[in-house]
Amino acid sequence: MFITAFFILGLFVRAKYKRRRYLLISFVLLLLFSNGFIYQTAFNQWGVKPVQLKKKYDYGILLGGMISLSSTNENIKFGESSDRLLYTVKLYQDNVINKIIITGASGSLQSEIIEAEYLKSYLRKIGIPETDIICETKSQNTSQNAAYTAELISANHKSTPSCLLITSDFHYRRAIACFQKNNLQVDPYLKKLKQKTISIEDYIVPQSTYLSKWGVLFHEIIGYYTYQIMGYL
Repeated sequence: MFITAFFILGLFVRAKYKRRRYLLISFVLLLLFSNGFIYQTAFNQWGVKPVQLKKKYDYGILLGGMISLSSTNENIKFGESSDRLLYTVKLYQDNVINKIIITGASGSLQSEIIEAEYLKSYLRKIGIPETDIICETKSQNTSQNAAYTAELISANHKSTPSCLLITSDFHYRRAIACFQKNNLQVDPYLKKLKQKTISIEDYIVPQSTYLSKWGVLFHEIIGYYTYQIMGYL
């Protein structure tokens, strides 16, 4: 990370005035990027706005990317994004979505696991009928998620379907744009949380967790504009 780069320069550069400058820059950046209020303000600007959801959707589209590449069908290792799976199960149980589409292989050219199949097996084990689970198993990225899912739906659903997209909050902007590029309109499912009271810690106390969150957000922003340049959006 660039904070580390400035810190290393501050330790090893020969000129003393440059050393102080680089150390000061790294310290200021550390304070800024570990500040919860600054991160949340930036994230709110990037994230999509909630929409009024329908009472019922034909499909809930669950994007993959939530399990470890070391998972097996019998032992699935869930990652930080597995909350989207829990939301999907709850939406199905509440009769908000009629069928679940799981889209995604492993997302890695070095892995042969098919994430959608693993997740389908898990959903069946917790009581969701196989007839209500549809797998898209070819996609390796968000653009392919949208393209292959659109093909799958058009082949099985003659009228215009209603679709609820379920992914991580930071990922919605790019994901929605990919589905729109493939002429499939989707509503984002954004979990409504109670408004957090801003505490003094959010303003002045550095928190290391926000450093990793910035990494995820920067990765997503770069991914979005890369997709735009490549014509995926």
